Amino acid sequence: MAGILISPVEMANVNRVLVVGSTGYIGTRLVGELLHRGYVVNAAFRTLEKIEKKPWSSHPNLIPVEADVFDVESLISASKDCMAAFYLVHSMYGTGDFAALDRKAAENMTMAAEKAGLKRLIYLGGLGETESGLSKHLASRMEVGRILHQGAVPATTLRAAMIIGAGSASFEIMRYLADRLPAMVTPSWVRTKNQPIAVSNAIGYLIDCLENSETADRVFDIGGPDVLSYQDLIQIYSEEAGLTRRFIVPFPLLSPRLSSYWISLVTPLPAPLAKPLIEGLKNEAICQNSDIQSIIPQNLLSIREAIRLALEQTKHKEPSTKGELHETGRVLEWAYEGDPQWAGGSSFWLTWRSKTRASRTRVWNAIQSVIGSMGWNYGSSIWQLRGYLDLLIRGKGMGVSTKHLSRLKIGSLVDCWQLIGIIPKKRLQLMATLKMPSTLLLSILLKDKDMDYSELAVELHYHPHGLAGLLAWYGLMPFRKYAIEKLIDRILHLSESSHFPKSKSNSS
Repeated sequence: MAGILISPVEMANVNRVLVVGSTGYIGTRLVGELLHRGYVVNAAFRTLEKIEKKPWSSHPNLIPVEADVFDVESLISASKDCMAAFYLVHSMYGTGDFAALDRKAAENMTMAAEKAGLKRLIYLGGLGETESGLSKHLASRMEVGRILHQGAVPATTLRAAMIIGAGSASFEIMRYLADRLPAMVTPSWVRTKNQPIAVSNAIGYLIDCLENSETADRVFDIGGPDVLSYQDLIQIYSEEAGLTRRFIVPFPLLSPRLSSYWISLVTPLPAPLAKPLIEGLKNEAICQNSDIQSIIPQNLLSIREAIRLALEQTKHKEPSTKGELHETGRVLEWAYEGDPQWAGGSSFWLTWRSKTRASRTRVWNAIQSVIGSMGWNYGSSIWQLRGYLDLLIRGKGMGVSTKHLSRLKIGSLVDCWQLIGIIPKKRLQLMATLKMPSTLLLSILLKDKDMDYSELAVELHYHPHGLAGLLAWYGLMPFRKYAIEKLIDRILHLSESSHFPKSKSNSS
């Protein structure tokens, strides 16, 4: 690793680092990238359940360590055998004197770092004006950085404004507002200038600081190439999401408290999380120095490129399952398993699970018959009518179903669905092709529950586009539930029928 002078005694621990705040938005992605680069990671946690939900929890180089930032000894123990630590802790949900809590936690971290013999501390703070007028949470982040730099262990602080990526709370607020409201009344902060950065660039800077000694004992502002207002951000997001231009009316009398309550009504983000974010938006967040660009050069994504990446997941992909992070080349701007339920935008999930004594092979054959040769044997006239209406609005209408599922390829049509994924006897994934203000994915999953049972799961993932998509979700929910339940009943009936063949010549 360039720039770090390490003695032979220290070489054994050069690839081992501690991440405090490993289960947060940045921490989740940082841990994954560190593992991908070959580091051994001590992932600190207070609740083991949070670690177990992360996509990297079973990685061989991941070492879960229990630590509490208010317990110095636990931090020292968590730092054992580590060369450096990333500190990603702040009280977003802070109540009472959260600044005092953040101050104490930072003091404990500096003390633990010295006693554990760490060589580096790296901290991600907030970007904002340095004079008076900072929000309480931004001021607290500034103070945490100062405390870490006063310790004996060389510290690096990166200061970032809004981070662009699915799961970032500030990005998700913007996404929900644009997705759900064609017109909106906003506080005056909507005109405040800021310099957002893509989460992949922020993670790149964090890790590269670890690998470059020139960044030690320094404070850097990090941001993308664009400086623009939050109003501009909403309009750019709307364009990239295929929405109409949003009508925005700034209203100066909306206080941060009122704004947070309003956001909690319009979006699924809770008011205690929204309030400090809203308070911070009143401060301009523009990089005052660009020194890091010469020390750690990287391709900085434009705001449009970052938003496009974040939106790509809902158009073509489903959230990853545990263990897929490194094998599939995950995009950091996507939502991850273990992120809050509101991460990834206005998506809705419905899941049906059923057990059957039929073998997995018989159930898979039944799936082939229902979706392939036999077809949807209920509500046919309704489906056909929906197809004709789709043609009238210049959609694709109903496709011609294949007679045998085994002949399907990625991209093949099954009535009003397009096949986007298939693993024989395990998973079938379809995307609706009818023209609608939404993206609709249907997944049929199959696995052996135990020696005597198979489990059939059907998942419906709905991502509305705009207010029309949101209304369509609630308006059509009864029909969709009825359709899926009938589909499951038909599959189970066939798989358990004594007249249904145990094997099929066209089986995949």
